[in-house]
Amino acid sequence: MKNDRKCILLTVIIFLFIGVSQPTFAQSNDKTQVGAASWYGSKYHGRKTSSGERYNKNEMTAAHKTLPFGTMVKVTNPANDQSVILRINDRGPFVGKRIIDVSEAAARKLGMHSEGVAKVKVEVLDKSDLAAATAEAKPGAYTIQTAANQQQAEVLSRKLKAFDKHLPLEMAEERVNGRKVVLLKAGRFNSRNEAEAFNELLEEEGLAGKVSEA
Repeated sequence: MKNDRKCILLTVIIFLFIGVSQPTFAQSNDKTQVGAASWYGSKYHGRKTSSGERYNKNEMTAAHKTLPFGTMVKVTNPANDQSVILRINDRGPFVGKRIIDVSEAAARKLGMHSEGVAKVKVEVLDKSDLAAATAEAKPGAYTIQTAANQQQAEVLSRKLKAFDKHLPLEMAEERVNGRKVVLLKAGRFNSRNEAEAFNELLEEEGLAGKVSEA
């Protein structure tokens, strides 16, 4: 009798392990998802994310329900073949069957800003994938540069800080064709893709410059 009970108990344990654990393993090993993406912007700008850092609508980040914080993903919009590399720093989305919430800057780069929701492919990048996808990148490799006189640079600097108080700014005097100018550098971006997406946001405010290597 005792042996029968042990067999039944062992069978239940094996069933639970196979029935519950295997799908979990399969999900964690699945590097690609296809589904609906949405984006979030000004309403959440500056608020704490689930990871503890502040959400910045101008950065290349995203919210995902299960991927570990810090995971890098490649998000592609098959409708226009636009792609971005994003870092997971928040949890969500929690609406319907959406699989990812991207930042406003990412939504603009993906061409889904006006629609609000789009079908995308999300690929988890390992170290080799990330190196290939961002071969041009190195930390703080790109900035947005504007040449102006001292007064213009100071006015632009104030406007940029009003747009994003956390935006790093740097001013330096240089000579161009024998004339003294002030070069205002805004932001430090890890890829040209990220810098261009932010510059597009600045363009809407009349604050855009030229993306260049830092």
